[in-house]
Amino acid sequence: MMYFKRRAHNSKHLRTVATSFIRIGRLLEQGYPIEMALRFIQFHVSSNINEQIEQVLIQLKDGHPVHEAFQSFDIPNSIKSFLFFYEQQGQLAQGFTQAGMLLNHREKVMNELTKLLRYPLTLIFLCGLVIVLMFQFVFPHFRSFFTMLSESPPLFTKMFMQLLYLIPYLIMASVIMLLLSTLYILIKMKKWSVKKKIMKLMNIPFCKNHVQNIISYFFSLQLGKLLIAGMTLQEALLQFEKQEYLPFFQQECYQISCELQQGRPFNEILKEKVYFCKELSFVVDNGEKTGYLAVDLQHYSDILFQELENSLQKGLRLVQPILFIIIGGFIFLLFIATLLPMFQMIGAI
Repeated sequence: MMYFKRRAHNSKHLRTVATSFIRIGRLLEQGYPIEMALRFIQFHVSSNINEQIEQVLIQLKDGHPVHEAFQSFDIPNSIKSFLFFYEQQGQLAQGFTQAGMLLNHREKVMNELTKLLRYPLTLIFLCGLVIVLMFQFVFPHFRSFFTMLSESPPLFTKMFMQLLYLIPYLIMASVIMLLLSTLYILIKMKKWSVKKKIMKLMNIPFCKNHVQNIISYFFSLQLGKLLIAGMTLQEALLQFEKQEYLPFFQQECYQISCELQQGRPFNEILKEKVYFCKELSFVVDNGEKTGYLAVDLQHYSDILFQELENSLQKGLRLVQPILFIIIGGFIFLLFIATLLPMFQMIGAI
């Protein structure tokens, strides 16, 4: 329950930030200077966000770029990167709007997942409480009754009671194993490069397509925007190298730039990168032939975003039914384990 409270507080903060970013974007589109837009937003946010905006204003007065001024802002790095890329394109207003919309969408998905999990987790807690009461008060009476009759309870009931007896030890052993495994993985991950972490993530079942879609979406979106702004391909890749919010793209775009300088075609380079979707190299090849590479990348990023949203919604719809099936199955076993000895007791009477 404490998790849900903390999650609700953090979610409320991020939703406020998302709304503020969208408002800043609209104010910039209307011609407001960035400092004036931030001062206006300060009237509509909490004291915590207000303090962060004050720090941003100080950074801006010292001559720092907008994306650097927001470096200490309490938002994910992936959102901050939008400010960097759109500032390089000269479309800061759109950058704030896009960053706010993406953050809003991210929190919406997390809130839907939290709501879906809240009810099943409550049922699991209640089931655990019922099991404890059954084990403490009901099953001892069954055991005493069958002892008096010099009989043993039904085999299924005996097995279920033995399972209940072992559950605390199984849970304790599972928690210890989980903590040790998590600690081991975290220690190992510190030594891994960003690319290795991505590759390990892609080895997890059902994760590969999602990872490829996310990486391809962000790359095609920002590269397309930079090309539309009039940059050459090498200049656009250089912007990826300059940003420090997403080290994976920083390293990979440096490698891609080196391979381009060696004369390798861009589409062939992307085709060999397993963390990109296969369609991306085809889109790049077609875009270079037709001269509409920037536009094609933008359209492709829109398709990927829609696919990501659909897959997330599909996954969310599956979570709750699966949990309900597990809970229902356990309740059915509990019911059978209680009912069988009752029938046998009635027969004995």
